[in-house]
Parts: sequence; structure tokens; C-alpha cells
Amino acid sequence: MGIIEIIVIAIVEAMDCFAVSIATGLSKTGIPYSRALLQSISFGVFQGGMTLLGYFLGNFAERWFSSIGTPIACTILCVLGGRMIWGAVRGSDEAAETSAKNLSVANILLMSVATSIDAFAVGISFAFINANMVFATSAIAVASFMMGVIGYEIGRRAAKQFKTKIPEIIAGIILIGIGVKMLF
Repeated sequence: MGIIEIIVIAIVEAMDCFAVSIATGLSKTGIPYSRALLQSISFGVFQGGMTLLGYFLGNFAERWFSSIGTPIACTILCVLGGRMIWGAVRGSDEAAETSAKNLSVANILLMSVATSIDAFAVGISFAFINANMVFATSAIAVASFMMGVIGYEIGRRAAKQFKTKIPEIIAGIILIGIGVKMLF
């Protein structure tokens, strides 16, 4: 597998991180950049780590993981999306506090796991084609980190244009949509 193919795969793998980061930026006004940066770093680490894990576990884990991993990822994203929508509907007085709680370290880790499930399958496929794993893992991790930063900034800037809770509701719908898309 060539460098161009690996870079394309890395960008495609990072698209879920990009979408989740846009949703985070849309819904999380008042969150420090350090938290958004932590989310992006976590995305990169988990995407790269799951790719390596898939590579090393290979065919053995594919059967188990493909049957259980997708519903778990869907559930995580749907629950987080539902919490965002619920926080937006509850009221504007609690919105900033709810946003801060929703971007906790635990939720960042859950979103990282949910978005990196497919990286595991990519790692398995890399094992069968003898891909350059140092380059592939690095490319996926860097692309995921960069897409996380860019997505958050796009979402944050878009959220500034709205004075309502619509962006937070849209963000929740996006996360639920990504989760449901994983099932199909």
C-alpha cells in the first residue's frame, strides 16, 4: 500500500472526529481551548492506538469486535447526543454548566472510543496487506488530531452566530446521526 492510499485512509478515518468536534464546538460555548485540545489529542491517540490494536490482534478479534463494537459505539454517541439535546432543552440558565459537564474527561474518552471503533477494523486490514504501520498509525493519529482541532474551531465559530440553543440541539442530532449511521 502506497503513501497516497494511507493518507486518504487517514483522512477518511478522521472524518468522524471532525464531525464530533464540530458538534462539540457548536454546543460548548465557554469551554477553554485546553479542553478542546485534550479532545483532539485523545482522538489522535485512540485512532492510532485502535489501528495498532487491530493490526496486532488481526483476524481473531474481527469476528467478536465487528458484532459487538458497532452497537457499543452507536449507543455511546446516541447517549451523548441525547444529553446535549436534553441540556439545551432544559434551559439557558444551566446551559454553560451543562456544556462544561458534557465535555468532561470521561465524555472525551467515550467519544474517542466511539469514533475509533472503525480504526480497529482498518488495522486488521493493514495486517493482511503488510502496510507500513509506523507511517499508517502516525498518519491516522495526526489526521484525527488535526480534524479534531479544525472541527472544533468551525463549530465554535458557527455557534457564535446563533443566540439560541439551536446549535446545541443540532450538535446532539449530529452525534445521534453518526451513531445511527454506524449501524447501517
